[in-house]
Amino acid sequence: MALLKLSILLCTMLFGSSLSRAASPNNIFILAGQSNMAGRGGVENNQVRELEWDGLIPPECQSDPSILRLNPALQWEIAREPLHEGIDINKTVGIGPGMPFAHQLLTKVGPRAGTVGLVPCARGGTIIEQWIKNPSNPDATFYKNFIERIKASDKEGGVVRALFWFQGESDAAMSDTANRYKDNLKNFFTDIRNDIKPRFLPIILVKIALYDFMMKHDTHDLPAVRAAQDAVSKELPDIVTIDALKLPINVDTHEGFNQDHGHFNTTTQITLGKWLADTYLSHYGHLL
Repeated sequence: MALLKLSILLCTMLFGSSLSRAASPNNIFILAGQSNMAGRGGVENNQVRELEWDGLIPPECQSDPSILRLNPALQWEIAREPLHEGIDINKTVGIGPGMPFAHQLLTKVGPRAGTVGLVPCARGGTIIEQWIKNPSNPDATFYKNFIERIKASDKEGGVVRALFWFQGESDAAMSDTANRYKDNLKNFFTDIRNDIKPRFLPIILVKIALYDFMMKHDTHDLPAVRAAQDAVSKELPDIVTIDALKLPINVDTHEGFNQDHGHFNTTTQITLGKWLADTYLSHYGHLL
C-alpha cells in the first residue's frame, strides 16, 4: 500500500502539469454583451415575486466533457448551466446561447472541433460605455477584466476563434448613448483587437431586437443602435451580423420571451446558439 501511494505521488509530481495543459480546450469562443447573452432562459418570478431559475436543462444545454468554460477564477472546468453563474454577478442567470452553440458546433464539425472552450463575459443591463477602454477612468474595470479573460483563455494552448457580441438594448433606451453608440462600438472592437494581438478575432455581432424597457429611459431609439451596428460591421473587417428580429420571436405578442417580455426564453436561446454556430461555420469553419 505504501508503495502504491508513493507511485501515485511520483506520477502526480511528474505528470501533473501536463495533465493540466491537456485540459485546455482546442477552440475557444468569447461570449459578451448584456443579459440576453448572459442568459435568462427559465428565469421567472416565483410566488414571492423574486427572480428564480427553474433549473430545467434541455438536451441542447447538457454538460459534455468536450465543452469547457473559463470560470471566474480563470480556470477551465466542464461547462454547466447556468453558464454565466459567477460572471453576471448580482443577477439571476439561466439558459443562454453558449451551450447550444457548443453542442451545435460539435454536432456539425465532429472530432475536428476537439474540445470547445466557452469564455462567458456578459453582464446584464450594461451600456457600451461601461465596456469601452478608458485609461483615465479607474472605475472602468469591465474592459480590463474582459481582456484579462481573453488572454487567460489560451495561455495553455488552444486558439481564440471568435467573439460573440450581443449588447445595445440598454443604449437604445437613452437618446445620448444611442447617438454615441456607433463610435463607441467601433472603438471598442478596434481596441480589443489591438490589445489581444497577435490573435485573429472574427466578431459575430447580434443586432438587437428591442430596447431595454426595464431601465430608466427617455427614448425608444432601437433604429439608431441597429443602424450603428450595421455601420460598424461594414467599416471594420471580419464582422458578421445576425439579426435577432429574425429569431422565432414576436415583439408585439411577446412570443419567444419570458414573462417579463424583455428576455429570450429557453427555446429562443437555443435557436440563437445554433444560429451562432452555423454562422461561424459558414464564414470561418475552414479555420478549425
